[in-house]
Amino acid sequence: MQTEKISSNKLFHQTLVEWKDEFEEKIERSRSALSRHGGGGNGNASEKEIHDSLHSAACRDKSVHDDICLGLLGTILLERDAALKSYRDLTLLSRDNLGVVVDTLSLLTLEKYHKLTDVSRNQLVWVIREMVKGGAMGADMLCWNLMRQIAGGDTSARNLWLIDYILDIYVEYRFTWLNKYPVLIAAVIYTYLRVIEDHMTVPLANLRQKEVTFVSSLIREHFTEVCMNQQIGLGRDFIRQLQAVSRIPEIQEIWQDLFYNPKSLSPHLTGVLQLLNMRTSRKYIQSRLTPDMEKKIQFLTAQVKFGNQKRYQDWFQKQYFSTVESQTLRADIIRYIVCVIHPPNEILSSDILPRWAVIGWLLTTCTNPVAAATAKLALFFDWLVFDPVKDNIMNIEPAILVMYHSLKTYLAITATLLDFLIRLTYEYHPPTVERFKAGVGAALKSILEKRVLQTLDVVLDNPKLEPELRKSIKENLLVLLDGNTQIENVFLDNHVQESNNLPIYNNIKSEPMPILNSTLTNHSIPSPVLITTSANIIIESASSGTKQPPPAPIITFNQPDPEPDFSDEEVDTKEEVIEVKVKKDVVEEAERERIFEKIRGLPTNFRLPFEALLSQNDMKVANRSDLLDEVLSALIEEQLEKTKREDLSETLAYLYKSELEKPTVLEDTSSIIENLRISPVNELVSLVIELKPSDKSLKMKNVLRVLADMITFMPKVAYKLLIILYQLLEKDPHGEEIRFKNNNYESLYKNLLQFRGMKLDAQLTQDLKVCWECEPLVFPYVCPIAYIWYVEETDLSNSTEILHLLVSTLDSSQLQDLTWKIMQEDVRFFESDSIVPVIVKTIEWESWEQHCVWTLVESHPNLRLEDILPVIPQLDAKRHPEALTALLLLFRRTAS
Repeated sequence: MQTEKISSNKLFHQTLVEWKDEFEEKIERSRSALSRHGGGGNGNASEKEIHDSLHSAACRDKSVHDDICLGLLGTILLERDAALKSYRDLTLLSRDNLGVVVDTLSLLTLEKYHKLTDVSRNQLVWVIREMVKGGAMGADMLCWNLMRQIAGGDTSARNLWLIDYILDIYVEYRFTWLNKYPVLIAAVIYTYLRVIEDHMTVPLANLRQKEVTFVSSLIREHFTEVCMNQQIGLGRDFIRQLQAVSRIPEIQEIWQDLFYNPKSLSPHLTGVLQLLNMRTSRKYIQSRLTPDMEKKIQFLTAQVKFGNQKRYQDWFQKQYFSTVESQTLRADIIRYIVCVIHPPNEILSSDILPRWAVIGWLLTTCTNPVAAATAKLALFFDWLVFDPVKDNIMNIEPAILVMYHSLKTYLAITATLLDFLIRLTYEYHPPTVERFKAGVGAALKSILEKRVLQTLDVVLDNPKLEPELRKSIKENLLVLLDGNTQIENVFLDNHVQESNNLPIYNNIKSEPMPILNSTLTNHSIPSPVLITTSANIIIESASSGTKQPPPAPIITFNQPDPEPDFSDEEVDTKEEVIEVKVKKDVVEEAERERIFEKIRGLPTNFRLPFEALLSQNDMKVANRSDLLDEVLSALIEEQLEKTKREDLSETLAYLYKSELEKPTVLEDTSSIIENLRISPVNELVSLVIELKPSDKSLKMKNVLRVLADMITFMPKVAYKLLIILYQLLEKDPHGEEIRFKNNNYESLYKNLLQFRGMKLDAQLTQDLKVCWECEPLVFPYVCPIAYIWYVEETDLSNSTEILHLLVSTLDSSQLQDLTWKIMQEDVRFFESDSIVPVIVKTIEWESWEQHCVWTLVESHPNLRLEDILPVIPQLDAKRHPEALTALLLLFRRTAS
């Protein structure tokens, strides 16, 4: 082993006007540390001496261990020739099962993949392959994250290379590695079924065949343990993806077996309806959007005001919908919006761009008839099997609101969607039409009951619609609102069947229904129903020569302008009497029902107090405290499996939502509330303090896991926890005595690391950002706590990101308080050896922010003028007057 000379290769692409990425700087520092600990420039050191030196340094100190591991990882990513040897060294020197490497690779694959250079990207995929080959812990998670970078509707060379490379990994290590991870197998099936749809052209025939062969064999081999497993949650969207490629021979055989011979796939499978009744986990739907694309969609639906969205939509259209193949991506985005983005009450009642407007834009700008049909199917898919007991109203709300708000400006959109819904209900799979009618009827009734719309007449019986369509709606949709007993019995039978299921699989006991109408002379495969905007094309994936059932009456609509701007105007037709408004209680009631279902699955000693808390929100505080004590007493005594524990934590977050979200500052004085008390955080902290954070017992782990889960469900809890711990330390009569020891208050927050799956730097950065976003007035109080406790264990003194957040929130009074604390040496923000790069990054900030930075710099007794002088060559008289003025004043004070 020998330490390599540090190359000048770059990890990320960057323009001339961009600062070097902090992550790349961190890798460079780690590579320098690797060189230093591996021989200190002694070129005559033998391989054994270098290895012993690195091994000794890694065992001595965790931070040095992490630097060595990251240094070797940097060499792997930047130097292809040295990668194999560096990976061998990395496996030998790592003392945490490559934990720090897995965390770093996760960051790269999820957040920075698009910025990587070609060499770094190739090496990233290579090192993940090596980790799969060696069965490294966390390799399955890295493969999942890497698959998220496979973009739907993208046939560029880079995307095809990634698809092919990952597929080769799975094929090569299928039996030795992949088969051990059922959840990953489900993700592989879902992802590759989706991308096969984009590879139907002749030039991609070889890749498509390789994908089809692998996926079809995976489906057959793992159908029972993966496709039917409710805990894995592949669900009904597996059927939706399968039908899109059901004309391919190998997939067609599976499609036929699904309808005609389900037992050949699994002895527990009774038919396609069994799979349609299973919901698809959000993680699979989310996986079909790249992380970068997901951020932009979330920004649209959470930050952009209604009426200001056009420029963002135009940019999104240009980046992601510029090719013919990319039109298939619309269905993925619509499905993500429907199933994953469920805005809270604050957004629903605000002027933020609503979900229906984004979906309307995606539909009206689609120029491909088949892509438009799959997009509509993605929108209405949950309607077919909607069950008000199990399903969420938020999954059907966007479709009805798109139809409602399109009435004035885009009547054709409303008309085609209504026609599509009718044909989907009655023609998608005729043998199960009663279940579909029950589902659509229940969806329409829930829309009224939850007050999404106060009346459906304005949509279903609008005089602007063509007479034939109104007649079809009356005969096929309005009848579903009449409380038909037969339809309601479908739900009853369905729940009875589910009660007789096997523990994991949805084993319906009834015989499979016949697939085709008896009027057909030849057997054919029921297929995806693809209805165009003209509502007159139904594509059947049937064998040649098969007779088609009589077509439904054809209703023709005018094709809308292919590139319209989805209207921001409110619907104001004369026929409408009531303004549509999504009430807050719609989401609240749905959320309450969901939490109640989670409570029902908990053990009795948790379920009973939770049910009492949920049913009596206005009970006396003392009674609520007693019930909470019951829950916590059971918690420290009982080991819960992960899903149950997460349900418990989410229930706590829901029940104490008002407590957890209350502000931590006094409105009149804008000062921190003294003796801040937030249930159940204070109670959990008390348990931890009593048990001592160094305690590795089951009790301690249970409490910390619940705290970590609560932070996941409500990120605000983290920075409020820091405030509570700091105030407890200040009140502790022994606080000064234990300040220099591993005291309970500081170590409690650090002990959450292993349960949140984060390093201390990342955890602090994330929590401080949440504080800055939610309560900027609190940030100047919380930020110094992080520096006081953890600056020596983290890279905070080099973090301009946190410093920028701090100075952007400071007022003159808070600046004075911080200056006093620094001069008293209670807190330190800067170190002499890293002050120059920090200052260089601040010289482009706002004038007040720079003034705050220089005030803090001058307050540090550990900084000398000589430490700051190297910044002068970086300054320009015209562009950096603030920094130059501060330096001149500093010179004068030093000289005097």
